[in-house]
Amino acid sequence: MLLAIDVGNSHIMLGLVMGHTVHQHWRIGTDANRTADEYGVLLDGLLRTSSIDRNRVGAAAIASVVPPLTEPLRQSVERYVGCPVLVLNRHDLPAIEVRVDEPDSVGIDRLVNLVAARRRSAAPLVVVDFGTATTFDAMSSDGAFVGGAISPGIGIAADALVQNTALLPRFPMTAPASAIGVNTMTNLQSGLIFGYAGLVDGIVGRFIHELGGCQTVIATGGLAEVVAPHSTTIRDVAPLLTLEGIAAVYEHTSRCVANESSLA
Repeated sequence: MLLAIDVGNSHIMLGLVMGHTVHQHWRIGTDANRTADEYGVLLDGLLRTSSIDRNRVGAAAIASVVPPLTEPLRQSVERYVGCPVLVLNRHDLPAIEVRVDEPDSVGIDRLVNLVAARRRSAAPLVVVDFGTATTFDAMSSDGAFVGGAISPGIGIAADALVQNTALLPRFPMTAPASAIGVNTMTNLQSGLIFGYAGLVDGIVGRFIHELGGCQTVIATGGLAEVVAPHSTTIRDVAPLLTLEGIAAVYEHTSRCVANESSLA
């Protein structure tokens, strides 16, 4: 099994992948102050609680957008799981040209999302990731990443609203029964959930026009399943898309290394 690790700004997703399927996954908070040993203890506990023998984990792959955590996590996996670890970068991507002005500035999570999305659908396509930020990524008809958009994530927007107002309370991130809210909570829910659905449809609509059409729009990330039912453009929800992409990139990289070894 492959241990796929997606290191985001708010959460770290870990998944055990066999073939193209994520069989088990966990979400823990991102904490740059934790040491390699602390993350190792967390990882060991997750495996034990799920009755998973660490000897079944043959390798690990990390996609990180939090550089200070990349090395501690690599060390924790090597020490506590005892398997080799591959830290992904854009040069590991299988046949995806990064056709933007600053290729090295693109988050690896966005690129592995496109790798996984391309396995699900023909291009052109769009991926919307509801993470700390809400990111929009466009793949052209010839399979290149041609750019995207970034907006504040729903959680950030909700936190800013509550923290900067005196009377607005925290509220569950679920859709209300109607767009016209009848109390403070449903007003907030309508503005955030329906508001972000409208934001998604507006941006994705522009993407589709500029791409000259689109085969599919795939949503992923923590709140994808909350927003997607209220969007007119999202066609597929894949909550574990990033883990699937990490596994696909690892598989490609391992195959390339094997081919090079056989030619040596």
